[in-house]
Amino acid sequence: MERIKHNNLRMPTQDFCEGKQSWPELVGYCGENAVKIIEKERPGTVAIILPPDQQWRPLNFVCGRVFVSVNEKGIVQWIPVMG
Repeated sequence: MERIKHNNLRMPTQDFCEGKQSWPELVGYCGENAVKIIEKERPGTVAIILPPDQQWRPLNFVCGRVFVSVNEKGIVQWIPVMG
């Protein structure tokens, strides 16, 4: 695993995750449909819908987790990314 040294801390980069890591083509889709597409394209991945009032994300990076931010109508508003 490649690492970046920063202020004496060793932090993993996203480069160790294989395959697709973002889905820009899903912006504007229904969030539930976006989740199905992501999980079909990357078996073993869990896509998590983030409602508009809960846009925070955990600080730890997980290869098998994708965040899907939706607006109040349930439409994907930001590019879904692994994290």
